[in-house]
Amino acid sequence: MNDIIKALREKIGSAPSFAAACQITVRELRKLIPQFDWVGIYMRQGEELVLRAWDGPEATQHVRIPVGQGICGLAARTGETVVVDDVNADPRYLACFPQTRSEIVVPIYAGDEVIGEIDIDSDKASAFTDDDRELLEKTAELLGESAR
Repeated sequence: MNDIIKALREKIGSAPSFAAACQITVRELRKLIPQFDWVGIYMRQGEELVLRAWDGPEATQHVRIPVGQGICGLAARTGETVVVDDVNADPRYLACFPQTRSEIVVPIYAGDEVIGEIDIDSDKASAFTDDDRELLEKTAELLGESAR
């Protein structure tokens, strides 16, 4: 994991813009972690989350999500990482892809404010480990620093 964080730090740090840093992040995470089937970064605009960058086999219809709605909206509202081991058993889940079985959403902070989040779907149930959570929380810190 430290090697992935080191590589992401270098790539995010040398990105020409925050938008480029987001695109690099989603591409690298999906490429490096086999169970990450769809990776997106949403940024907060007022009371909505707006999809800024994504990497996966297809686009999602959820390009704007109200804060407080779905798993993404929950993470933005609470400012805490949310892990759902079985999206079919969670009524808060906003279905994007029929094959998705689990999801993790990690807030991105700039100072004390949630400015966005990393959203990852997996086609496997209970796909996300504590190591994945730690990796994504460190990645979110890097993005938060890059956004300043």
